[in-house]
Amino acid sequence: MAAVLALPERRQQIIQMTVRIAMCLDAEARTFLADCQAGLIESGLEYMRRRRHEILSALQEQAKEAIVIVDSSEDQLLEAAGMALDAMRLAEIPRQVFPDIREQHPLHVIARAILADETAMRQLSIDAVRAHGSANSVLYEQLGKELRGRLERARPPWAGALATIQAACLEANPGSAEPLLSVIAVDDIRANLVIELLAGNRSEALEYLRGVQEKIDTLLEIEAQQKR
Repeated sequence: MAAVLALPERRQQIIQMTVRIAMCLDAEARTFLADCQAGLIESGLEYMRRRRHEILSALQEQAKEAIVIVDSSEDQLLEAAGMALDAMRLAEIPRQVFPDIREQHPLHVIARAILADETAMRQLSIDAVRAHGSANSVLYEQLGKELRGRLERARPPWAGALATIQAACLEANPGSAEPLLSVIAVDDIRANLVIELLAGNRSEALEYLRGVQEKIDTLLEIEAQQKR
């Protein structure tokens, strides 16, 4: 990755990253490289949003009755879930670049930092990859400190209620609270809505969470279809 980012032209970076993705035999690594291209070389969340809409449009043409096209004017929750999932995928980049933050900061906190200032987080990751590739340990440590500061500032003000939300997510989606918990937690409006619903009407809160999970399942199934 450092070698690709060292190339002077964006066009060269895209070509070389595309070649590396095509040659990668490991599915998980291939997905990560694709996310790196989206997050560090292309236009990040906007690029991922456009790509998701293109995939949905193509699938809509193939099976009009089975797929709902993402349109924020018609299905805001589906669009919001898609953006949250995209931010979580991009959050894997700093988690790989700075492995120590995995235990210190949940995935949703890193995604929140990306949503708060995507440009700064992208540049920080690019600089860190280059610093690591050139063995510039001083700069790498400085960038790690900056990242940890950003993540501390990205922690939600309602963090004390996280365990309550997690329990509700697990009840709404038995077996795993993720990625539902993170999709809720990356946005204060969604999180506060769930907190308020749980305080007033738990069944209504669970119904809302199940609705969000349905959107997540739709998006993940579409992603899985593209990989087949």
